[in-house]
Amino acid sequence: MKRQIKLYILLAILGLVVASPASADGWFFGAKTGTVIINDSSVDSHPTNVGFVAGYEVGIGVGDIAIEGEITRTTSKGELDNGNQIEADTEALYLAFRSAGPVYLKAKGGFLQVDDGFNNDSASSYGIGIGFGAGIMQVELELTKTTTDPDILFVSAGIQF
Repeated sequence: MKRQIKLYILLAILGLVVASPASADGWFFGAKTGTVIINDSSVDSHPTNVGFVAGYEVGIGVGDIAIEGEITRTTSKGELDNGNQIEADTEALYLAFRSAGPVYLKAKGGFLQVDDGFNNDSASSYGIGIGFGAGIMQVELELTKTTTDPDILFVSAGIQF
């Protein structure tokens, strides 16, 4: 299942390349980092993830609609109260909306794959997020809070260009 979601993300990004070669100015890339908060009483410390974002956006007057692919990997494992370590690797595909202006609001929703390392489980889930950002000379700084399922929350900061 994990390979399927990676394939879907790759196919979506490649589909955008083939469908709109003359519109390459809508592409954006970025990096993000944040803490994956796992809502469980046995968690002593939470994992930290780092990843990248790639997508394509189209202006709609009141803002931008974008398709975003996102992959994050655990760089600092969390720990359970029994000493076991946990991680939370993710791959996602989102539809996002950013309001117009140099300071903007962002909302996104989509599907993702979470390998939580907590239950030794890899599963597909939904992801919804809200955030805000500021664009300075084609560089956007964002702070986003994403719920990946009822027990996992990813609070991240990132840069996109």
